[in-house]
Amino acid sequence: MANEISVSFNPTFREANASRARYRILMGSAGSGKSYNTAQDYILKLSDRRFCGANLMVVRKTEASARTSAFAELCGAVKRIFGARFGEIWQISEDRLFLECAATGGRIIFRGVCSDAQRERIKSVSFSSGKLTWIWIEEATELSEADFDMLDDRLRGALGGINPNLYYQITMTFNPVSATHWIKARYFDKSDPDVLTHHSTYRTNRFIDPAYSRRMER
Repeated sequence: MANEISVSFNPTFREANASRARYRILMGSAGSGKSYNTAQDYILKLSDRRFCGANLMVVRKTEASARTSAFAELCGAVKRIFGARFGEIWQISEDRLFLECAATGGRIIFRGVCSDAQRERIKSVSFSSGKLTWIWIEEATELSEADFDMLDDRLRGALGGINPNLYYQITMTFNPVSATHWIKARYFDKSDPDVLTHHSTYRTNRFIDPAYSRRMER
């Protein structure tokens, strides 16, 4: 299905979108387009029959904040990509907070990690079709390292029996906040073949409007 449509991407994210590294770390300024890009990337992949069996969990510190950020980005991506017929291809539930692709069965769910109860919900996540293969942590600097390790542990087990094209991956998107943050020490300060790091700014966002660009320059 993904091969039948045309979608515009920022070239700066080409390598990141193609990467199958277990950890895809996207740091960028406001207006860099990292969340916009990540949402489009996941919608295309979950709409593609080559990735049947894949499911995505989107995480923020609080589940409520996911509704106004990543959920909105993903819904916007569905509507941009598929236009007026998006409802034939994707089911969107605002009440239950999930998206599901009719063609592949790929589902997107949303979770928070701000309480023990929410963490326990994550530990029991399962899908009627396929497995949890991908996690997107939006505003990842909000999470503690212990939060991250708990999420990382959810991605395990053989995938070949489901679909040989599947792979495990955690994507983190965030604005840089501190040189002492655990994400920098863990992923930017040393080389690791399982890690892809990417840095974007508003200057590499070809979709940004001129007035916003001038505002950022000021």
